[in-house]
Amino acid sequence: MVKKFDVTQKYSREILKIKNILQQLENGRVYEISGVRNDGYLATNVIQLKEIITELLYKIEYDKDSLNDEISKILDKIDL
Repeated sequence: MVKKFDVTQKYSREILKIKNILQQLENGRVYEISGVRNDGYLATNVIQLKEIITELLYKIEYDKDSLNDEISKILDKIDL
């Protein structure tokens, strides 16, 4: 099969955000375990994951710009 669209490349920043949160959870980096406020509560991390995944699915379903696309457009407007 030939890919028609490379989701993992286009939305790499969004996917990286999800991977980072999951990695932190896997490493026990939540306030309830570590006692470090910067790690955030488990519930907060879950809410963030839900929001990021929902936003990513919306972007994919409606062919919206990725974070990479948005950054690229902003940088293109800057006259260096």
